[in-house]
Amino acid sequence: MAPRHGPAGHGRLHLNTSRIEIDLAAIDHNLATLRDCARAGARAHNAPESALKLCAVIKQDAYGLGAPRIAKRLAAGGADMLAVYCLAEARLLVDLPISTPVLVLMPATGFDRNDALYRLAVRGRLHFVAHSLEHAAVLTDLAAKLGLVLPVHVQVDVGMTRGGCLPDEALRLLDLVVHSQRLTLAGLMTHFSAPATDPAFTKQQAHLFRAWIDSAKAILTDHAKALRLRGGTPAIVHLANTCATLRSPGLHGSMVRVGQGLLGYGPEAFAENEPPEFADAAKALKPSVRWLSRVVHTHTIPAGWPVGYDRTFTAQRLSVVGVVPVGYADGYPRALGNRAYVRLTGLASDRPRTLGALETASPSQHTSGVYAPVIGRVSMDQITIDLTDAPPHCRAVNAEVELVGTNTEAPNHLPLLAALGQTITHELLCRISPHLERLYVSSAAPEQHDEPELDVTLALAARAARLRDAGQPIARVNPETAPSIEPAAKSAAQSAAKSAPQSIASPRRLTKTGA
Repeated sequence: MAPRHGPAGHGRLHLNTSRIEIDLAAIDHNLATLRDCARAGARAHNAPESALKLCAVIKQDAYGLGAPRIAKRLAAGGADMLAVYCLAEARLLVDLPISTPVLVLMPATGFDRNDALYRLAVRGRLHFVAHSLEHAAVLTDLAAKLGLVLPVHVQVDVGMTRGGCLPDEALRLLDLVVHSQRLTLAGLMTHFSAPATDPAFTKQQAHLFRAWIDSAKAILTDHAKALRLRGGTPAIVHLANTCATLRSPGLHGSMVRVGQGLLGYGPEAFAENEPPEFADAAKALKPSVRWLSRVVHTHTIPAGWPVGYDRTFTAQRLSVVGVVPVGYADGYPRALGNRAYVRLTGLASDRPRTLGALETASPSQHTSGVYAPVIGRVSMDQITIDLTDAPPHCRAVNAEVELVGTNTEAPNHLPLLAALGQTITHELLCRISPHLERLYVSSAAPEQHDEPELDVTLALAARAARLRDAGQPIARVNPETAPSIEPAAKSAAQSAAKSAPQSIASPRRLTKTGA
């Protein structure tokens, strides 16, 4: 399978040892779901729905999924603004066929008229966050050098202590911006620190921000009068990230900024005893990322034979071990050794691919199959999995292996793997190596396909049907006899097992012999 990024030999390494599939239809669904939440929030405050805006956060290359491609999809879906971290990320969006404004979150400094960013700025599409009085002076000088008026968003620090400035300085900053000849006030913003885990403190932060706006009424009233005279647009008020958007309509403002929720993640952070007001919407988000690889080698080992570095597992029976060419260098956490499960899809990884149609995949294709445990340490570029009781077609060389799936109840659900790896979903996404192939697919019906433009996987529903007709077994994991997975993973495995008819042999026959 050739990598999508172009021919080798141009100074960048591209690996086809595994691939990341991004479901664009799932992103469409999540965008619509989160916008519905925000509209409900507008209705709750008797605000016009048409005034509500949604900013799609695509910083760090859209969490490693490819910012230009994701930006195009989000813009087509109606995102009102795109947020990136730095000027370099904004530069990647300049030549896209979209007209969506781009907000730079970092305290950005400058560029010149020869920079591609000038084309964004001259159209008024490049917005900046003003973090301090000193930073506003830098932005003023930049605007004068470019001969432009730059839109800025004043950020108030209400307890995140990251960007922006404290309320007193923020008042002076606001006054500077509204009276500037080179800056125009485009937004008032803050950022919550714990909307999923600490709703009480989040409410305090929101109250502090609202109090700050009240204290700025005189400045904002004068600004509004000036805007009416010259036909300007009122400043956008934005506070909420994904979890705050789901937490409460009282946290929304006139725009919400959502990132991981667009990819189908975030609700897992809420505590069971503190559910969000938009709990149904949280449950409706669809994971958009699958990570797929293949079996590249198998061997049979006798009982008593160790597996991997440090001999953390030893086989207690004659066992078939598979090697999958993915490791911590690819972003698969080392902490997942002896904890995680992968799904054996029952498909061949080297099935034909072509330019043209995008893959469609029914939900059943992503939820059936055999769950096999990762045994031994995760190495730099490979893991070992127990294939002993998998059907022959699942343990053959080139059998497809799903490392991360889209079934939220499966043991290879991304947030569960992140928790087992002692990290968070954001980090695990961003840690996936940029050298790995990204494929853009769609779970929508064929007539809803996104425009074809990249190498993508063809649908193999016919192959799956042949496997079913042949009566080949589809197994399940038996969580009750799997001592190597954490309680959270066990719970997920129990849920995943409800719809599967058979069980693979238990990993109990493998004994942990080391830390």
